[in-house]
Amino acid sequence: MIADDVQDLLESLAQAVGRGMSVDDLEGRVVAHSAHHGEVDQVRAQAILSRSVPAAVSAWQEAHGVAATRDPVRVPKNPDLGMAARLCVPLLHQDRRVGYLWIIEGHGPLSPQERDRAVRDAAAIAALLDDGGSSHTLSQLLTGEIGVRRAAGVLGEGPLRVLALRGDPDGLREAVGAELARVRRPPAFTILDRHAVLLLNRGEDATALGERLAAGIRVGAGVSALHPGLESAARAHEEALTAARAAAAERTLRPVAHWPDLGVYRLLAEPVTGQPGAGGPLDPLREHPALLTTLETYLDSGGDAQETAKLLHLHRTSLYYRLARIEQLAARNLKNGSHRLELHLALKLCRWNAV
Repeated sequence: MIADDVQDLLESLAQAVGRGMSVDDLEGRVVAHSAHHGEVDQVRAQAILSRSVPAAVSAWQEAHGVAATRDPVRVPKNPDLGMAARLCVPLLHQDRRVGYLWIIEGHGPLSPQERDRAVRDAAAIAALLDDGGSSHTLSQLLTGEIGVRRAAGVLGEGPLRVLALRGDPDGLREAVGAELARVRRPPAFTILDRHAVLLLNRGEDATALGERLAAGIRVGAGVSALHPGLESAARAHEEALTAARAAAAERTLRPVAHWPDLGVYRLLAEPVTGQPGAGGPLDPLREHPALLTTLETYLDSGGDAQETAKLLHLHRTSLYYRLARIEQLAARNLKNGSHRLELHLALKLCRWNAV
């Protein structure tokens, strides 16, 4: 188990340097601690008993830059807190911060050789924690248990997409785990509500990865739109789930359905609200009420141009001009049945939600 491997590495390091030490996660919870070696201060004893670090201690540590450092940093003693001097070694794996290694240095700093050993072992501990750490952090972020600031240290920052696959959780976990094991820098991945959820924020090819996974699991996959960062990860997650559901419902969208291309399924998941043009495919027509009226009349008439021209008191040439303009602005083809359905439903949803 990961926890046992972390404990073994920590105990070996503690014996080698003769110091007490512990591993904390990004929330300040004690993940593992060594047997007592050397000095034991009040803070260490309290942290071991409560499995967490007091807020005042965390504030003292952060005041010395531990939250941002990528190199070992020494935190001086604080007699008021009952805290001896410590060396903080950030636990980093594949550019992700997954926690901290704390080594008590009360009687003096580590030797250069001991410090090098600590850095090497910290890298190994980080790799073990990240095997499950990024999954846990992603799950916490998407369920609202932690905020973006905390999650960014583990998951990274920058533009992102979310990829989701529906299916049996055990089968998804095995299949996705096997695929990601072949990736040099695998994306964060978790299982939520019978979906495999992958956070793609390192330039991964969402379509290619989705196709490989869908082929292996024989299910449809869904990909969100591109979002600017973790602050909209929950929104991207919802889009990916909807796209995966659409792929399962509509064979023509398989193997990978993309949120921006869902058409009517996107409207079913996210009804347009307010006045016509307040979202979805009608948005480009918002400032053209005559075009909206023309479109609705044309669709209500079953695409009969003669009947539409009669109802609107338009010359046929004027009607065709308007229809061409509608297609251009909405980026839809009125000869395409799916596009007509999407536009028609959007118009009716606008009316429904406006009353």
